[in-house]
Amino acid sequence: MLSALGAAASSAAFTVRQTWRYAPGWLVRLVAANSVMALTPSAQVLAVAWLVRSSGGSARGFLPPLLVLVGLVAVGQVISNASNLTQQRVRTRMRRHYQDELMRTVAALPPQELARPATTALIEAVRGALFDIGHLVGSVLASIAALVTAVTLGVTVWVISPVAGVLVVAALVPFLLVFAWESKMQDEAFTRHGFAERRSNYAVEQLVGQRTATELTTLGSGAVVAGIADAHRARADSIMDRILALLIRADLVGAVGTAVMLGGALAGIVVGGAGGAGIAAGIVAVLAGLDATRSAGFSFGDLIAYGPKVAAYRRLIGSVPGDDHDRVKINPERGIAVTGITVGYPGATHPAVSEVSLSAGPGMIIALVGVNGAGKTTTVNAIMGLLDLAEGMITVGGVDLATLSSRQRLDLFGLLTQEFGRYEFTVRDVVRIGRADGRADDDEIWRALAAAHAKDFIEKMPDGLDTQLGPQFGGVGLSGGQWQRLSLARVYLRDAPIWILDEPTSAIDAEAEQQIFAELQRTKAGRITIVVSHRAWTLRGMDHIYVFDEGRIVDHGCYDELLSRGGRFAEIFAEQVG
Repeated sequence: MLSALGAAASSAAFTVRQTWRYAPGWLVRLVAANSVMALTPSAQVLAVAWLVRSSGGSARGFLPPLLVLVGLVAVGQVISNASNLTQQRVRTRMRRHYQDELMRTVAALPPQELARPATTALIEAVRGALFDIGHLVGSVLASIAALVTAVTLGVTVWVISPVAGVLVVAALVPFLLVFAWESKMQDEAFTRHGFAERRSNYAVEQLVGQRTATELTTLGSGAVVAGIADAHRARADSIMDRILALLIRADLVGAVGTAVMLGGALAGIVVGGAGGAGIAAGIVAVLAGLDATRSAGFSFGDLIAYGPKVAAYRRLIGSVPGDDHDRVKINPERGIAVTGITVGYPGATHPAVSEVSLSAGPGMIIALVGVNGAGKTTTVNAIMGLLDLAEGMITVGGVDLATLSSRQRLDLFGLLTQEFGRYEFTVRDVVRIGRADGRADDDEIWRALAAAHAKDFIEKMPDGLDTQLGPQFGGVGLSGGQWQRLSLARVYLRDAPIWILDEPTSAIDAEAEQQIFAELQRTKAGRITIVVSHRAWTLRGMDHIYVFDEGRIVDHGCYDELLSRGGRFAEIFAEQVG
């Protein structure tokens, strides 16, 4: 119990600090409303006692306590409604803050971390809990208000019956014990539920995403994927059903314990000989204590139940290491050197690449070629730091990339993969996300579009750079080749010292492909370009070509040299050059 209460207290302190930082005015309003609500029940009890004592006299005698009592009831109603509305305003503001902080954290996570199923499950679970986390500050203040109410009522009843006063306050204990147990139980199920949610949502995304939905429709197998989504949803619901069943039983135990204590308080007042006014006031106090205990139960329940969610949120937010971009100065003009790297995947019996070595200097365009599964993409991912090395070293400008943070390392690269993003934003936003800070003026964006041979079709769009793209939001539809050119425009805007282009023209027609490679050759000075390609003609202008086979480099040289030697390179491209 102590650990659960400690976790709840830590979560409460965290959410109050966050609210004070991001919504201080609304927090002050909420504190004021809860303070009035906390003291109103005790004031009502005193007003009832005053009214009963004055009831035998003239109207002039009982009218003041009656007006006070009516006023207190009205104040309670008004403040309660105001508190609910204020809490909604706080919740919406804090949910926005928590979502923004979560998404920025996810964006800053190292790619290797994002690839872990445990991480994606945690992210999904936290995403689903943002509403509850935003609601928590209200529960914290309501819990404190309920405690104040219980204590002040206990003091008020103590005057009538000390035993009853103690029991009114002690009625909170059963709920605290129950919710402490519930917190531990929910904490254990939280990640499992999030993992099942993630798998169900993933299947749903395939049904509504444009590219996958089109394929599933043509296959006629959308119902199969719908069944997969439903199976994982059933798994998530089963986990939640077990949690709710246990909660109902536990709450029943807590309610019985509370009812016994409050019943004892009533008995103590009735047999205590306090007189009519004391008995009336005591009964009102116990009934108010029952309401306060119920409110405290709900509030403490939220506080303890949401504690694991806040802890998971804080764990995720705190998992991103800080980056110091000024710590290491790198001069890419000394080139990139990959020396004897070996990389394996978990569970694999053999390395994906073994003893791979290659190098390139500024102004060079080198190519990695080979059949599918030969090790090209694994090598590229290892260079960028997306995979850990079993052996070997990768340096840029003489600096071992293993000594850099993930962000520092990725800042060196501009990447275009075959699975390029089709972001349904405006044209301006689609291009400017090529930079980490998203800052780019319109002239820079147009130059990047021109370099990627995307300027002409963007100029024909109705709103130019402000044109909404993609069908989901009623935007302009693009071909695969046009989307790929926009992806290349992001690489041009990023202007990193090392470019990695994995089949950069796979969705583009032959004429545009020639123009794009001509532009790459024209602008290659000052940067290192690594191209993965399966098209023989694109390799003619490469400064050096590395041939991969079964995870190793089996040959390297320029295009004519490799073709004349008649080795693995000639075998791969025999049909294209024949």
